[in-house]
Amino acid sequence: MRDRNHARAIRDSDQTSARIAAREYGSLALDVVTKIMVWLGDAAFAVLSFCSPAVALWIISALTGVLMLLIWRYTSNQKAIAGVRATITANLLATRLFKDNLSVTFAAQRRIIWQAIRLLGLSFQPMIIMLAPFVLVMVQIGLRYEYRPCEPGRPVRVMATVKESAVGSDARWNYIAQHLELPPGVTMDRNDPCRAKPLRTIDWRLTPAEAGDFTLTFGRDADVVEMPLRVGDGFKRISKLRGGAFFDRLLYSAEASIPESSVFEEIHIFYETRSTPICGIDVHWLITLLVLSIVFALLFKPFMKVHI
Repeated sequence: MRDRNHARAIRDSDQTSARIAAREYGSLALDVVTKIMVWLGDAAFAVLSFCSPAVALWIISALTGVLMLLIWRYTSNQKAIAGVRATITANLLATRLFKDNLSVTFAAQRRIIWQAIRLLGLSFQPMIIMLAPFVLVMVQIGLRYEYRPCEPGRPVRVMATVKESAVGSDARWNYIAQHLELPPGVTMDRNDPCRAKPLRTIDWRLTPAEAGDFTLTFGRDADVVEMPLRVGDGFKRISKLRGGAFFDRLLYSAEASIPESSVFEEIHIFYETRSTPICGIDVHWLITLLVLSIVFALLFKPFMKVHI
């Protein structure tokens, strides 16, 4: 029995080590991809700095539409798609020419349905391949358009989530909560921090006195996690969090992962959502990107000789 328990303990320890190693490798890979995409995004928006954010979104949507066409052209079976569309067109013509002949009309309609299913199957591969670059482009656009910087003189909520191992001792819990180093020009509410031990969260209300880019420092000694705080009216790249779940980090963060050895699991700054008015109507940037990229793709399709 003792040997069996010992073997089970060793197996559980190995599985835990494997999970930690997998998370570390995953975080490292995500950090590399994020760093490359952030560099490309900063370079692209630096080139587009001559125009307004609304015009820049139109230009990016046009470039995204062209990129989608290129990926579609070289990852799909263009000859098969052209043949399917020609067959559909021929059968649509047959339904009009022989509308008085029900047998011919029904046969043509069956062929149209079958060819439509074939077209859907031929579209599956390029759509899957297109998904990854489109998401990466969308993330870089979202880092600029989804949230706006904090306003000077207006409080902003900052929340840190710690790991379960950090809340076992009240002394350690209180020690972590008290160690937030603020830069000059940023003050904390006198009643903070607000601790919620069951949720493993620590909240602060910070008030920046002036516009600028600040750095918040959480923790002390060897366990330090830094987080940028953007303040002002400018059009800036904004990360609302550092750490956290994989897809949250992918979509909303341009920061490096929090080390596995840290007591901190996630740092979250609650920025306000940015509005992107177009022709006087407040439209979400993602809807604008999707609609405009599809429109530009359809406009460029004849010139690039792409069958969709």
